[in-house]
Amino acid sequence: MSRTVVLVCILLFLPLTARAAGSDDDRGATAGVTVSATNMQSRTELTFSGAFGYRLSRIVEFELEVTVVPKLHSGFTGGAIIQTASGTTDTLSSFYSGVPASSLFTIFPGPVLSNRSGRLVVFSNNVRIDIPTTTTRVTPYFVAGGGVAHVRKTADYSYTFPAITNPFVLPTVIPPQRTFTEHLVSTETDLALTLGGGVDVWINSHTAVTADLRLLRLLGGEDDQNAGRFGVGVRYRF
Repeated sequence: MSRTVVLVCILLFLPLTARAAGSDDDRGATAGVTVSATNMQSRTELTFSGAFGYRLSRIVEFELEVTVVPKLHSGFTGGAIIQTASGTTDTLSSFYSGVPASSLFTIFPGPVLSNRSGRLVVFSNNVRIDIPTTTTRVTPYFVAGGGVAHVRKTADYSYTFPAITNPFVLPTVIPPQRTFTEHLVSTETDLALTLGGGVDVWINSHTAVTADLRLLRLLGGEDDQNAGRFGVGVRYRF
């Protein structure tokens, strides 16, 4: 009789033990999307990002993240651009390389850069560290990683030749001014470093609302650039 009772207790206890062990295994895949505002060169741009990760434990997770700024209005930062007498253009910046300027050129009025735009895409491998708290509904985290960034910049370069007249010839005819416009395109691939963190607020055991803050540093080109990103998103744990 006693052996039967012990056997029944063991059979009832084993499923409970297996369930408890399964609850302690926090390994698994995660996915998340974030809508952010990115500040770069004193301009704020709408940003979208997505991440796919794998949790090695309750604390450590590795993730792959892609960040896209579809409209980067910071565009070209400048550079010495001159207009040759033959109508060709040349720039001393690294953004555009045209026909070498001749010795005869005009510098007044200066050129105009308009319709500045571009695109930024960042691929990064990150390590995410979840900070344990006394509650299971709120999880602060820390993120650090690196990858590559593809930057594309565009602008319209316009230069207007001033009207030149001869006052000693009568009657004087003032010719119309001539405007030349060329579309400039620049692309570059930079090293990208990311550092930041945020907090997850869990709605249920699988879904959380995320507040995320990142600092991106682009290393390459003429100057290194910093970009700050703050946004909210949704994170799902499989």
